[in-house]
Amino acid sequence: MATASDRIGALLDRLARGEEEALGEIFEYYRNNLRHDVARELAADPRLAARFDASDVVQEVFLDARKQLSSFLANPPRVDPWVWLRGLARERRLKFVRDHLDAQCRSAKRQHALPDESWRHPASREASPSSAARGAEQTERVRRALQQLRPEDQEIIRLRVTEGRANPEAAALLSVTTAAAAKRLERALDRLREAVEAVEAGEITGCAEGAKT
Repeated sequence: MATASDRIGALLDRLARGEEEALGEIFEYYRNNLRHDVARELAADPRLAARFDASDVVQEVFLDARKQLSSFLANPPRVDPWVWLRGLARERRLKFVRDHLDAQCRSAKRQHALPDESWRHPASREASPSSAARGAEQTERVRRALQQLRPEDQEIIRLRVTEGRANPEAAALLSVTTAAAAKRLERALDRLREAVEAVEAGEITGCAEGAKT
């Protein structure tokens, strides 16, 4: 009996021979898993969860796969098709962020989870009104600073800090090496600190029109 690996291998061979309809069969094989992954990622990002449906994203990923098929086939040894499709899904989600959220200051964007774990915990009963106010102000400063970052910086901060994922897991989700993921986080946090300082200095006073590129 042919295994799943054998089936995918046969479909890839058909693709290599120019039978582009095999891409649809490969996509159908991974569709449910891909939709599950996309739905989980959307649910983890309040900026997107209320605006996009996983099925719509998956359909866009299929269109992206068709456009990039020649590049996929022209670079042996080929990447595993599941890894390739997950990478396309991540790129599509980041494009949604750029095109629909980061270019606009809307409520969905302001709900972005903060990389400051103090927001996870309610103030203690003994906390004074003044300390609670200071905490709220700091939360708002970080929130505004995050809006200045590029989608890629927001992504690594969300994965590593907000969701608490280990570096190898974050690297796999981002399709980069563990060293690259660690470096990306370091640079993203440096830029976040600079953005917070700018907010505190009054250089950033309101919603940004778009994240830095």
